[in-house]
Amino acid sequence: MARSLDLQNLQQTLQMHLQTHNCCGTCELNLLAHGEANVIFQLNQTALVRVAVNTPNQRFAGDLRRLTQFEQLILQYLEGTEIGHVLQSTQLQPTDDFPYTYLITNYLPGESLDYSRSDLQKCAKTLAQLHRLPQQRGYAIDSLMGYLPVVRQPLKLFFQESQTYVQPYLESPDAEPEIVEMLHHLLKAAAAKLSAQRSLEEQPYLCLVHSDHTYENWVINDRQAHLIDWEWAEIGSPAGDLGHFLSPVTIHRRQGYRLPSSDRTFFLNCYYEALADERLITTIQTHFAAFGVYPAVRSLCWTAGYWVTANLWYEDAQSSPSAAERLSRFRQSREQFPALWREVMAWLEGGA
Repeated sequence: MARSLDLQNLQQTLQMHLQTHNCCGTCELNLLAHGEANVIFQLNQTALVRVAVNTPNQRFAGDLRRLTQFEQLILQYLEGTEIGHVLQSTQLQPTDDFPYTYLITNYLPGESLDYSRSDLQKCAKTLAQLHRLPQQRGYAIDSLMGYLPVVRQPLKLFFQESQTYVQPYLESPDAEPEIVEMLHHLLKAAAAKLSAQRSLEEQPYLCLVHSDHTYENWVINDRQAHLIDWEWAEIGSPAGDLGHFLSPVTIHRRQGYRLPSSDRTFFLNCYYEALADERLITTIQTHFAAFGVYPAVRSLCWTAGYWVTANLWYEDAQSSPSAAERLSRFRQSREQFPALWREVMAWLEGGA
């Protein structure tokens, strides 16, 4: 569990540190967002400082330095693509005058994803560009091996993670029998589909995948869509990105939005068109048919588990408007859970 944060003191300490070490002059800082892992400040209107303050992602074993180093590695791999931020400088070890690690990047103008057709088309093009990278010179995933998790059996892994994520809720004395029954039914249906893993093994394809497509992790402007916040990135099937992007749980985080089926089809058509490679299109379509629903299953299980585990963190962090908004969203998700469950079950039972 993260330590309580004094955001005002954090901002003041960071400002003094940057003025001392980074020659920023007057160094104007403004708080933009406070998530569970990072606090993000805008620096002098033209840059961002991403301060690692917590590591809820178990892959970093509670080490803030590893979180910052991981995101640095991703941005270095993506250099020249404009898919994400451009890295400007880093602090990879805490210092006496600032006990956190951070990245400084360019500032990307734009708005978060609103699921308009214009936004869907831009996101589809960005994901196609990301997923094609291993076929381009200079972007072999070999450079990421050993640093990122490699997911070769995604159905099995996502199912196991779904079971793990949901346990805090199933074991909670406050668990509601109705929700417990839904979760057991969901896991049973997902378990019955695990044999589809064979189709991915017959047509293997691995690339860098982002894995966390909540609307806040997209910055979209008139020119293109950019992906930010790479802490959940891995090497795996591109269908994982498509599945998380189209998951009802992911989409619903934006003010309870529900994506019409016609817009879902529009997004996928834009994505496959942007791939512009018939062999790759066929491979990813096969992956999506087998694996696409599992990110939605995992997200639904994660949501139920986080009703138990996230409340303490966000209650501690309510001095941040973004954290308070997230806490409110978690509380509302209980009311919306049955509808989301029905959507995910329909996907599981009806296929892609």
